[in-house]
Amino acid sequence: MADLRLWLRGSLAVAAVALALSVSGASAQDAAGGGAADDDADKPPLYPTAQFADDDAKTATVTAGGVTATIDLVARPDLDPDNDTPMLTVTVGGKQVLQAPGVAGEIDDPPAEASIAEMDKSNALPEVYFVSGCCNTVIVAEQVGDTWETIPIGDFGDNTATLEDLDGDGLAEIATVDINFINRFDCTACSAAPRVIYSVRNGDVVDLTNDPRFLPAHRAWLKELEDSIEPAAKWTSPGFLAGWLGEKIRVGEGADAWQQINAHWDAAKDEGEEVCPNGDDPDTCDKKDRKVLKFPERLRLFLNASGYKF
Repeated sequence: MADLRLWLRGSLAVAAVALALSVSGASAQDAAGGGAADDDADKPPLYPTAQFADDDAKTATVTAGGVTATIDLVARPDLDPDNDTPMLTVTVGGKQVLQAPGVAGEIDDPPAEASIAEMDKSNALPEVYFVSGCCNTVIVAEQVGDTWETIPIGDFGDNTATLEDLDGDGLAEIATVDINFINRFDCTACSAAPRVIYSVRNGDVVDLTNDPRFLPAHRAWLKELEDSIEPAAKWTSPGFLAGWLGEKIRVGEGADAWQQINAHWDAAKDEGEEVCPNGDDPDTCDKKDRKVLKFPERLRLFLNASGYKF
């Protein structure tokens, strides 16, 4: 794992870079927008994964657990007139059971990948995790009854989503972050964000973020966040503090963290920002309704509106 202290060292003026959505492990630095480390990029996927062999390859395939996932780059002018579209084909026992288009990407975008992993024990076969396009669009293909279906998970943009067995039960979960924290109070590279956990069950997306089974995973993520910042910068970085408080709420320590923020935040140097009464961008409300609020006040409004209670 990369040295996380690179994330917020010095002035915090680190340029944001796009992250490849992968199925390898990801650090707090990666998910918060600080940039994927080269050694992480070179790690093999945690699950069997179809990856293009080189920039000229047009097909990638992988087989595991009786399921074959193939990605073909094909011309689909109806979907993208300028770039080939990655097409996922799932085959079981030599029979095609599903075909679904991904999102075409530009030459500098991460290549499409498809991984095979057990995510849902309600069926007989493992699932296929398919990511493509500039916005790292994820869908999962899974067997539901006698048919196969595609389940849209979401667009993760520059933020990492990974397949990981977070609770050690043999089922893979989709581990990502709450993207609403990114850029909310500071630049992308200066923003931390709390952990979000998804999976699929019987053809539906399920949010497992607050499942007690994942408390150790949240504590591990919190430690990564805390290790990612120099102590001298911790109480001066609103982007970090917002995500840190969000994750402290996840582990049941929100009230204490809130007290620490208020005790350490230098209100005298905080000139405040003009916002709407609910904390939103001032362009979204009448000028007469706008208020100038300091960071802790804006943070509390944001957390309440986003469902982070403590």
